[in-house]
Amino acid sequence: MRKPVAFLTASTTAWAVLSVLAPGAQAATQTFSPTHIYLNGQDVTNPVHTTAVDPSSKQPTTFLPIYYAMQVLNKLGIQSAWDGHTWSLTVPSSITVNLDNPATSPNQMSIAINGKVVQTAPKLVAKDPASGQDTTFIPIWYLSQVLNRLGISSTWDGTNWRLTQTKPVTQQDMANAMWQVLNATTWDVNSHPSMSDAGVNPTNAPVTAGDVATWLGDWASKAKGYVAHPYNNSSDMSYRPWSLQYEASQDPYTWATINGLYQGTSVSSGSSVITSADESTILANLRWWVTGYKTTSDGWVQLHLPFYSHYNEWQLVLGNVLTQAQYNQMMADDTTYFDEVKVKQSGSNLLVALPDASKSNLAWQVGDGSYTWGYSHGPSGQGFYGGITLTVPNKGPGLTIRMASLNADAHGLTIAYVNTDGGLVYGQPYDIMDLQYPSSSN
Repeated sequence: MRKPVAFLTASTTAWAVLSVLAPGAQAATQTFSPTHIYLNGQDVTNPVHTTAVDPSSKQPTTFLPIYYAMQVLNKLGIQSAWDGHTWSLTVPSSITVNLDNPATSPNQMSIAINGKVVQTAPKLVAKDPASGQDTTFIPIWYLSQVLNRLGISSTWDGTNWRLTQTKPVTQQDMANAMWQVLNATTWDVNSHPSMSDAGVNPTNAPVTAGDVATWLGDWASKAKGYVAHPYNNSSDMSYRPWSLQYEASQDPYTWATINGLYQGTSVSSGSSVITSADESTILANLRWWVTGYKTTSDGWVQLHLPFYSHYNEWQLVLGNVLTQAQYNQMMADDTTYFDEVKVKQSGSNLLVALPDASKSNLAWQVGDGSYTWGYSHGPSGQGFYGGITLTVPNKGPGLTIRMASLNADAHGLTIAYVNTDGGLVYGQPYDIMDLQYPSSSN
């Protein structure tokens, strides 16, 4: 085979060489273009890049020489070694690494972090115009997946590859921000415990999703709970404490995930380190949760299952009506689908958009004190599974939304909202199935 020959095409200011894409592949002509690699805003090196078809996706993708990527990572204290098949990165303890969900699909090369393969990728072997030596080129897209695991975000515009090393959010930073949200929460809160009161002792170590969920549960165990207050005369005026035992999961991270705390973030497990980009989204989701609603850009009010004690519902487990697993599934279904309910006022009516919950065999019932739509009581009910938008007269004492799991003998929750002067008070939801009724003054 003839050796690759490099030449400069003046009209395009690009290099072209005769290259080999992979061992045994047919030779082809590659075109190389100039590249700028920026690290935290500084232009640190200027190799070339080329485009070739990714054998996995069958789509064109951009390749860079591995040598230059190694040099950039070296500036961050990340050592690397390349043996022709595996690119091994050694990352110092000062950099938080995410080793969750490693890519395992076979490919032409592997990338390992601290000995664990996290990514496989195609490669391209060609002569580097700068050195005149054959070198391995690797695709930017696959490189970016690995860098994300190191807290390094990247953007590629066709010429410039900009890398930004994000500073991990510390436990102290996140706890401070969470407590600002929690201290501003007034509905259904008995007290505002300090971090110390809740047993939360943050440090300057990077914060994980598991930390956030655990702290939230610690806060709720001190801040939440209410005295049952039925409309009818009753001797049951006992205090309903809050406990993770009564929730959809007894694992803090799973419980928080079911309640949407990590929606829209890169979090994939309890050990995921929270980045600065994730922090603001988590705090917004926390406000949605503790407030009970948020207004979307199209003017709808999206509800959230209220953040209060489910002590009464959990008596189904204590009384051996449901197993813990059945109870957890019921509560997870209720939470997931209730969090998708949207409401909008339309003249003298309310539009209530109910998600289709047929996959979970979850039935809905909606009323306003005089109008009622939905399933019949009991497990033999028809089951109105949603997937529709109801037009409900807005003239009763308020809106009630009941969910019942037909898989769990039609047990579930009934959430009520008070109507004040024709408007629903979304920020004060009541669980009337748990004897949490509005006071007579509302």
